[in-house]
Amino acid sequence: MAGETGAISVSRPIAMVMAAFFGIACYNVLEILVSIFMTFKRHRGLYFWSMLVATLGILVHSIAVVLRFFGLAPNFPMCVLIVIGWYAMVTGQAVVLYSRLHLVVSDCARIRWVLYMIITSFCVLHVPVTILFFGSNLGLSNFVEPFNIYERIQLAGFSVQEIIISGLYIWEASRALKPIFDRNGRAGRNVMVHLILVNVLVIVLDASLLATEYTNNFEIQTTYKTVVYSVKLKMEFTVLNNLINLVTHNNSPIEPSPSITCHGSEPADNGGNQMSVKESPTTRSPLPTLLSESPSSASGAITAKTDTTVVGG
Repeated sequence: MAGETGAISVSRPIAMVMAAFFGIACYNVLEILVSIFMTFKRHRGLYFWSMLVATLGILVHSIAVVLRFFGLAPNFPMCVLIVIGWYAMVTGQAVVLYSRLHLVVSDCARIRWVLYMIITSFCVLHVPVTILFFGSNLGLSNFVEPFNIYERIQLAGFSVQEIIISGLYIWEASRALKPIFDRNGRAGRNVMVHLILVNVLVIVLDASLLATEYTNNFEIQTTYKTVVYSVKLKMEFTVLNNLINLVTHNNSPIEPSPSITCHGSEPADNGGNQMSVKESPTTRSPLPTLLSESPSSASGAITAKTDTTVVGG
Protein backbone atom coordinates (compact mmCIF):
# COMPACT_ATOMS: atom_id res chain seq x y z
CA MET A 1 0.00 0.00 0.00
CA ALA A 2 1.28 3.48 -0.86
CA GLY A 3 2.33 5.62 2.07
CA GLU A 4 0.06 8.47 1.01
CA THR A 5 -2.89 6.88 2.80
CA GLY A 6 -1.42 5.01 5.75
CA ALA A 7 0.84 2.13 6.74
CA ILE A 8 3.02 0.54 4.08
CA SER A 9 4.18 -2.93 3.14
CA VAL A 10 7.69 -2.88 1.66
CA SER A 11 10.56 -5.28 1.14
CA ARG A 12 13.17 -5.69 3.84
CA PRO A 13 15.90 -3.82 1.87
CA ILE A 14 13.64 -0.78 1.44
CA ALA A 15 12.63 -0.92 5.09
CA MET A 16 16.30 -1.01 6.07
CA VAL A 17 17.06 2.01 3.86
CA MET A 18 14.19 3.93 5.45
CA ALA A 19 15.40 2.96 8.93
CA ALA A 20 18.91 4.11 8.02
CA PHE A 21 17.61 7.49 6.87
CA PHE A 22 15.65 7.79 10.11
CA GLY A 23 18.76 7.05 12.17
CA ILE A 24 20.92 9.51 10.23
CA ALA A 25 18.33 12.28 10.55
CA CYS A 26 17.95 11.75 14.31
CA TYR A 27 21.72 11.74 14.82
CA ASN A 28 22.07 14.95 12.81
CA VAL A 29 19.29 16.56 14.85
CA LEU A 30 21.05 15.77 18.12
CA GLU A 31 24.32 17.13 16.76
CA ILE A 32 22.65 20.32 15.53
CA LEU A 33 20.89 20.87 18.87
CA VAL A 34 24.19 20.56 20.72
CA SER A 35 25.82 22.97 18.25
CA ILE A 36 22.99 25.49 18.63
CA PHE A 37 23.17 25.66 22.42
CA MET A 38 26.97 25.62 22.48
CA THR A 39 27.34 28.20 19.72
CA PHE A 40 24.76 30.86 20.49
CA LYS A 41 25.67 33.10 23.38
CA ARG A 42 22.17 34.42 23.92
CA HIS A 43 19.13 32.29 23.23
CA ARG A 44 16.99 34.80 21.39
CA GLY A 45 16.65 36.37 17.98
CA LEU A 46 15.09 35.21 14.72
CA TYR A 47 18.15 33.29 13.57
CA PHE A 48 18.39 31.28 16.81
CA TRP A 49 14.68 30.46 16.99
CA SER A 50 14.36 29.57 13.30
CA MET A 51 17.33 27.20 13.62
CA LEU A 52 15.81 25.60 16.71
CA VAL A 53 12.30 25.26 15.24
CA ALA A 54 13.61 23.83 11.95
CA THR A 55 15.74 21.30 13.83
CA LEU A 56 12.92 20.15 16.10
CA GLY A 57 10.64 19.97 13.05
CA ILE A 58 12.99 17.43 11.49
CA LEU A 59 12.82 15.30 14.64
CA VAL A 60 9.01 15.44 14.88
CA HIS A 61 8.58 14.69 11.18
CA SER A 62 11.04 11.77 11.27
CA ILE A 63 9.47 10.05 14.26
CA ALA A 64 5.88 10.53 13.05
CA VAL A 65 6.69 9.21 9.56
CA VAL A 66 8.30 6.03 10.88
CA LEU A 67 5.49 5.37 13.38
CA ARG A 68 2.86 5.90 10.66
CA PHE A 69 4.54 3.94 7.86
CA PHE A 70 5.14 0.87 10.01
CA GLY A 71 1.74 0.98 11.71
CA LEU A 72 3.16 1.62 15.19
CA ALA A 73 0.70 4.42 16.01
CA PRO A 74 -2.78 5.59 14.91
CA ASN A 75 -2.67 6.94 11.38
CA PHE A 76 -4.43 10.31 11.57
CA PRO A 77 -2.72 11.64 14.74
CA MET A 78 0.59 10.82 13.07
CA CYS A 79 -0.58 12.68 9.95
CA VAL A 80 -1.10 15.77 12.10
CA LEU A 81 2.38 15.48 13.61
CA ILE A 82 3.89 14.89 10.16
CA VAL A 83 2.33 18.11 8.87
CA ILE A 84 3.45 20.12 11.93
CA GLY A 85 6.99 18.79 11.58
CA TRP A 86 6.92 19.45 7.84
CA TYR A 87 5.90 23.09 8.38
CA ALA A 88 8.68 23.62 10.91
CA MET A 89 11.28 21.75 8.86
CA VAL A 90 10.66 23.31 5.44
CA THR A 91 9.47 26.84 6.18
CA GLY A 92 11.77 26.92 9.21
CA GLN A 93 14.71 26.31 6.87
CA ALA A 94 13.52 29.15 4.63
CA VAL A 95 13.32 31.49 7.64
CA VAL A 96 16.87 30.50 8.63
CA LEU A 97 18.06 31.59 5.18
CA TYR A 98 15.93 34.73 5.37
CA SER A 99 17.31 35.77 8.77
CA ARG A 100 20.86 35.30 7.49
CA LEU A 101 20.20 37.81 4.70
CA HIS A 102 20.18 40.62 7.28
CA LEU A 103 23.94 40.19 7.62
CA VAL A 104 24.74 41.23 4.07
CA VAL A 105 21.73 42.79 2.31
CA SER A 106 21.53 46.58 2.49
CA ASP A 107 18.32 46.84 0.45
CA CYS A 108 15.55 46.44 3.03
CA ALA A 109 12.86 46.27 0.35
CA ARG A 110 14.59 43.23 -1.09
CA ILE A 111 14.57 41.55 2.32
CA ARG A 112 10.85 42.23 2.66
CA TRP A 113 10.19 40.69 -0.76
CA VAL A 114 11.96 37.53 0.40
CA LEU A 115 9.69 37.46 3.45
CA TYR A 116 6.63 37.92 1.21
CA MET A 117 7.86 35.04 -0.96
CA ILE A 118 8.14 32.76 2.08
CA ILE A 119 4.63 33.68 3.25
CA THR A 120 3.22 33.17 -0.26
CA SER A 121 4.95 29.81 -0.58
CA PHE A 122 3.45 28.72 2.72
CA CYS A 123 -0.05 29.61 1.56
CA VAL A 124 0.30 28.26 -1.99
CA LEU A 125 2.32 25.10 -1.26
CA HIS A 126 1.84 24.06 2.36
CA VAL A 127 -1.89 24.68 2.72
CA PRO A 128 -3.21 22.82 -0.39
CA VAL A 129 -0.95 19.81 0.27
CA THR A 130 -2.14 19.71 3.88
CA ILE A 131 -5.80 19.65 2.81
CA LEU A 132 -5.18 16.96 0.20
CA PHE A 133 -3.07 14.89 2.61
CA PHE A 134 -5.68 14.98 5.35
CA GLY A 135 -8.44 14.20 2.84
CA SER A 136 -6.51 11.21 1.50
CA ASN A 137 -6.15 9.85 5.03
CA LEU A 138 -9.81 10.37 5.90
CA GLY A 139 -10.90 7.87 3.27
CA LEU A 140 -11.60 10.38 0.48
CA SER A 141 -10.16 8.47 -2.46
CA ASN A 142 -10.64 11.36 -4.90
CA PHE A 143 -8.02 13.32 -2.91
CA VAL A 144 -5.22 10.80 -3.47
CA GLU A 145 -4.36 11.57 -7.10
CA PRO A 146 -4.42 15.38 -6.65
CA PHE A 147 -2.21 14.90 -3.59
CA ASN A 148 0.34 12.92 -5.60
CA ILE A 149 0.44 15.66 -8.23
CA TYR A 150 0.64 18.57 -5.81
CA GLU A 151 3.23 16.78 -3.67
CA ARG A 152 5.62 16.99 -6.61
CA ILE A 153 4.76 20.62 -7.26
CA GLN A 154 5.39 21.70 -3.66
CA LEU A 155 8.70 19.82 -3.51
CA ALA A 156 9.94 21.61 -6.62
CA GLY A 157 8.51 24.93 -5.42
CA PHE A 158 10.30 24.87 -2.08
CA SER A 159 13.54 23.86 -3.79
CA VAL A 160 13.30 26.85 -6.13
CA GLN A 161 12.58 29.13 -3.16
CA GLU A 162 15.73 28.00 -1.36
CA ILE A 163 17.82 28.42 -4.51
CA ILE A 164 16.55 32.00 -4.88
CA ILE A 165 17.33 32.93 -1.26
CA SER A 166 20.74 31.24 -1.33
CA GLY A 167 21.60 32.85 -4.67
CA LEU A 168 20.65 36.28 -3.32
CA TYR A 169 22.82 35.67 -0.26
CA ILE A 170 25.87 34.72 -2.35
CA TRP A 171 25.42 37.74 -4.60
CA GLU A 172 24.99 40.21 -1.74
CA ALA A 173 27.80 38.66 0.34
CA SER A 174 30.21 38.96 -2.57
CA ARG A 175 29.36 42.67 -2.82
CA ALA A 176 29.06 43.65 0.84
CA LEU A 177 32.16 41.75 1.96
CA LYS A 178 34.32 42.40 -1.11
CA PRO A 179 36.75 44.68 0.80
CA ILE A 180 37.31 41.92 3.36
CA PHE A 181 37.68 39.22 0.71
CA ASP A 182 40.17 41.39 -1.21
CA ARG A 183 42.21 42.25 1.88
CA ASN A 184 42.52 38.62 2.95
CA GLY A 185 43.67 37.43 -0.46
CA ARG A 186 43.54 33.67 -0.86
CA ALA A 187 41.76 33.18 2.49
CA GLY A 188 38.99 35.52 1.36
CA ARG A 189 38.67 33.79 -1.99
CA ASN A 190 38.55 30.41 -0.27
CA VAL A 191 35.65 31.53 1.92
CA MET A 192 33.74 32.73 -1.14
CA VAL A 193 34.46 29.50 -3.03
CA HIS A 194 33.36 27.48 0.01
CA LEU A 195 30.13 29.47 0.20
CA ILE A 196 29.40 28.75 -3.46
CA LEU A 197 30.27 25.05 -3.15
CA VAL A 198 28.01 24.65 -0.12
CA ASN A 199 25.10 26.10 -2.05
CA VAL A 200 25.89 23.89 -5.05
CA LEU A 201 25.75 20.91 -2.69
CA VAL A 202 22.36 22.12 -1.44
CA ILE A 203 21.11 22.18 -5.04
CA VAL A 204 22.44 18.64 -5.59
CA LEU A 205 20.66 17.43 -2.43
CA ASP A 206 17.41 19.04 -3.56
CA ALA A 207 17.81 17.45 -7.00
CA SER A 208 18.31 14.02 -5.44
CA LEU A 209 15.20 14.56 -3.32
CA LEU A 210 13.20 15.51 -6.40
CA ALA A 211 14.52 12.41 -8.17
CA THR A 212 13.16 10.11 -5.47
CA GLU A 213 9.75 11.77 -5.69
CA TYR A 214 9.51 11.87 -9.49
CA THR A 215 10.49 8.19 -9.72
CA ASN A 216 7.46 7.28 -7.59
CA ASN A 217 9.37 6.46 -4.41
CA PHE A 218 7.17 8.39 -2.01
CA GLU A 219 8.16 6.32 1.04
CA ILE A 220 11.89 6.74 0.35
CA GLN A 221 11.44 10.44 -0.42
CA THR A 222 9.60 11.08 2.83
CA THR A 223 12.31 9.54 5.00
CA TYR A 224 15.19 10.86 2.86
CA LYS A 225 13.80 14.39 3.09
CA THR A 226 14.65 14.61 6.80
CA VAL A 227 18.26 13.66 6.03
CA VAL A 228 18.49 16.36 3.35
CA TYR A 229 17.13 19.09 5.61
CA SER A 230 19.31 18.06 8.55
CA VAL A 231 22.42 18.18 6.34
CA LYS A 232 21.38 21.65 5.12
CA LEU A 233 21.17 22.91 8.70
CA LYS A 234 24.57 21.41 9.54
CA MET A 235 26.07 23.22 6.56
CA GLU A 236 24.46 26.43 7.78
CA PHE A 237 26.93 26.47 10.67
CA THR A 238 29.92 26.02 8.38
CA VAL A 239 28.84 28.90 6.14
CA LEU A 240 28.28 31.36 8.97
CA ASN A 241 31.31 30.32 11.01
CA ASN A 242 33.62 30.72 8.01
CA LEU A 243 32.36 34.26 7.47
CA ILE A 244 32.74 35.06 11.17
CA ASN A 245 36.29 33.71 11.29
CA LEU A 246 37.26 35.74 8.23
CA VAL A 247 35.74 38.96 9.53
CA THR A 248 36.94 38.71 13.13
CA HIS A 249 40.52 38.18 11.92
CA ASN A 250 40.27 41.28 9.72
CA ASN A 251 41.81 44.01 11.88
CA SER A 252 42.15 46.85 9.40
CA PRO A 253 39.38 49.43 8.96
CA ILE A 254 37.60 49.61 5.64
CA GLU A 255 35.44 52.21 4.02
CA PRO A 256 32.12 52.48 5.84
CA SER A 257 29.05 50.98 4.24
CA PRO A 258 25.80 52.96 4.11
CA SER A 259 23.58 52.74 7.15
CA ILE A 260 21.05 49.93 7.01
CA THR A 261 17.69 50.58 8.59
CA CYS A 262 14.87 48.10 8.21
CA HIS A 263 11.57 48.87 9.85
CA GLY A 264 9.27 45.94 10.50
CA SER A 265 11.54 43.28 9.08
CA GLU A 266 12.86 41.85 12.32
CA PRO A 267 11.80 42.03 15.97
CA ALA A 268 14.23 43.66 18.36
CA ASP A 269 14.98 42.28 21.80
CA ASN A 270 13.39 45.21 23.58
CA GLY A 271 10.05 44.58 21.92
CA GLY A 272 10.57 47.21 19.26
CA ASN A 273 10.19 46.68 15.57
CA GLN A 274 13.35 48.14 14.11
CA MET A 275 16.65 46.88 12.84
CA SER A 276 19.34 49.50 12.62
CA VAL A 277 22.95 48.99 11.59
CA LYS A 278 24.94 52.20 11.60
CA GLU A 279 28.54 52.53 10.52
CA SER A 280 30.97 55.29 11.37
CA PRO A 281 34.28 56.01 9.60
CA THR A 282 36.03 53.85 12.19
CA THR A 283 33.78 50.85 11.63
CA ARG A 284 35.80 47.92 10.37
CA SER A 285 33.28 45.94 8.37
CA PRO A 286 29.57 45.24 8.03
CA LEU A 287 29.69 41.87 9.79
CA PRO A 288 31.48 42.79 13.04
CA THR A 289 28.63 45.22 13.64
CA LEU A 290 26.32 42.22 13.66
CA LEU A 291 28.54 39.40 14.84
CA SER A 292 31.06 38.94 17.63
CA GLU A 293 32.94 35.84 18.59
CA SER A 294 33.68 34.92 22.18
CA PRO A 295 37.40 34.07 22.49
CA SER A 296 36.65 31.85 25.46
CA SER A 297 34.36 29.59 23.45
CA ALA A 298 36.00 26.85 21.42
CA SER A 299 33.14 26.80 18.96
CA GLY A 300 32.78 30.58 18.70
CA ALA A 301 29.74 32.19 20.25
CA ILE A 302 27.60 34.07 17.82
CA THR A 303 26.16 37.39 18.88
CA ALA A 304 24.22 39.54 16.46
CA LYS A 305 24.40 43.20 17.39
CA THR A 306 22.61 46.31 16.30
CA ASP A 307 21.42 49.28 18.33
CA THR A 308 19.48 46.53 20.12
CA THR A 309 20.29 42.85 19.65
CA VAL A 310 18.38 41.51 16.68
CA VAL A 311 19.72 38.39 15.01
CA GLY A 312 21.39 35.27 16.24
CA GLY A 313 20.55 34.53 19.85
